Amino acid sequence: MKNLKIITALALGAALTGASLAPQTASAHGDSQNVTVTIDSKGFHPASVNVKAGKEVHLTFVSKEASCANGFTIPALGRTISVAPGKKKEITFTPKKGQTIAFACTMNMFKGEVVAK
Repeated sequence: MKNLKIITALALGAALTGASLAPQTASAHGDSQNVTVTIDSKGFHPASVNVKAGKEVHLTFVSKEASCANGFTIPALGRTISVAPGKKKEITFTPKKGQTIAFACTMNMFKGEVVAK
């Protein structure tokens, strides 16, 4: 019963904040995939995205407001990125099958991931 209450609370919280508990899937365009992650004071949205392995990914981060998530690292790609409020930044990479590319704000409070399947 306790687990049911926790799950219900998480789902309700996600619904109230507009967040999704399920990972989103990248949109495909020709030989590439496009993913847009929004940055705000609550973190990265969506926080998890599924992509196809071996297919180029264009990952765009769009900052809606000032947040500690405006500065973040992507260790698997050896990148540290900063996106000013109201701006966007795109990176391109080709993930390998089974690879999870994690990213987190520099304070490690907000986290996200791109999962290659």
